[in-house]
Amino acid sequence: MGLEFQRDGTRSVATLTGELTIYTVGELKAALAAELLAVDELEIDLTGVTEMDTAGLQLMLIAKRYPGKSVQFVNHPPAVLRLVDLANLGSALGDPLYLAAVES
Repeated sequence: MGLEFQRDGTRSVATLTGELTIYTVGELKAALAAELLAVDELEIDLTGVTEMDTAGLQLMLIAKRYPGKSVQFVNHPPAVLRLVDLANLGSALGDPLYLAAVES
């Protein structure tokens, strides 16, 4: 799993690549928490996420509920959309989700 931050004042954009699974969330949780201590707004770009399990979904929910911070997930790939839809958590995450009308 790769994670890069681009900070601009009190706002940061994080780019995730690779797996968002039980094997990677511990390290990611620590890095995201550290970044949230330094900024007020965090946008997390999920474009590069290739696989996600329920541990990744839990990390997303934890980040969204970080006290006093604004966290938004963008560019949800199919691997993320499938799990969010399966768990019926689209409204809990509160981010715009774009589901394809027809899956390829």
